[in-house]
Amino acid sequence: MKSILPASDISKGIFFIALSQFGLAFSFNVVMSFMPFYIIKVSPYSSHETMVWIGMIMGLNSFVSAAAAPFWGGLTAKLPPKRLFQSTFLSNAIIFLVMGFVDNLPLMLALRLIQGALGGASTIGLFMISQLSPRDRLAGNLSLYQNSMTAGSLLGPPIGAYLAAHLGYRAPFLASFVMIGIFLLLCQIYVAEIQMKETDLGRKVPLSRGVLWGWALSFIATIHLTFLPSILPHILGGFGLKGQDALKSAGLIMMAYTATAILGSYTISRLAPRKKLAGVIAAACLTAAFFQALLYFAQGTISFTVIRMLQTGVSAAVIPMVMANFSSGLGGTGIGLLNAARFAGMGVGPLMATSVLAGSNLLTLYLLIAGLTVGTVLAFRLMGEKREG
Repeated sequence: MKSILPASDISKGIFFIALSQFGLAFSFNVVMSFMPFYIIKVSPYSSHETMVWIGMIMGLNSFVSAAAAPFWGGLTAKLPPKRLFQSTFLSNAIIFLVMGFVDNLPLMLALRLIQGALGGASTIGLFMISQLSPRDRLAGNLSLYQNSMTAGSLLGPPIGAYLAAHLGYRAPFLASFVMIGIFLLLCQIYVAEIQMKETDLGRKVPLSRGVLWGWALSFIATIHLTFLPSILPHILGGFGLKGQDALKSAGLIMMAYTATAILGSYTISRLAPRKKLAGVIAAACLTAAFFQALLYFAQGTISFTVIRMLQTGVSAAVIPMVMANFSSGLGGTGIGLLNAARFAGMGVGPLMATSVLAGSNLLTLYLLIAGLTVGTVLAFRLMGEKREG
């Protein structure tokens, strides 16, 4: 499968694939900041049981997405990728619309699980870009795509908090429905279909140790980015903030660390030497682990926010660097496997945070994430993994 398109159309298509993925990632995450508050409001269960429901609703769908990502990647060899890309957009838009009218927790969980199974758009988009991009521009285009997803994932929560605080909890769901519709239309207009070739149907996934380490590093970086929103009500309560004050503060905190995450992701991944990406990835992970542990010593919302901004600034850069370092030469299924790490991290992050906090305390949680990060990086460096292909 390979594109037979003019260079200008290829560049335009890559830009709008990335822009469309920004919109879908934004819509997925626009509910993240207010969802714990909403679940607490409608839950008929005890506080301990409600904490577990928060973790399941916010995290389990990502495990389903992780399992489905290689399937969607492999499907690109059998069906037109653009059509698959658009189908996932439409399905998610409908589910967001329905979720806006649901206040039953089991039903909400069921909808999130269905959404997870349909969450293959990012894998399909990665494959499309890998097919459209010349080899000498692949790393840059993948970085653009990953940064678009990161920006959408991190801009969604603060805007969702603002909409929920000022327009009610239903507003972010409706906004997601409208936004996905807009980007579905843009994709239809500006992204050309990729020509299919039968030779791609039997392509196997090169399951090298490099790919597996890339999976592990992306997984741990995603946990750094996603663990916090599900426990922000608890953290802000410890700083003396409740109700609407806590909800608005959650939005501001997320907006602040969104800015540094986007800046760090773009700057570090662009400036990192291509021949030394593995070392830069390891250094970024270790720095993120340091700031993760430092969160425990925050004395208020300001110091907490500053430390969190520094943490996300370095951890957000890991994902595009890993993709650029390990994805070259992979087919759709292989790219799906590598991309599954993000979904797995998005699921483990909130589940780990809520589960540990329900049975222990913040120090245990912070040290657990930091320790897992250090262990992963040390194993990666000791094994001496290099980029293959």
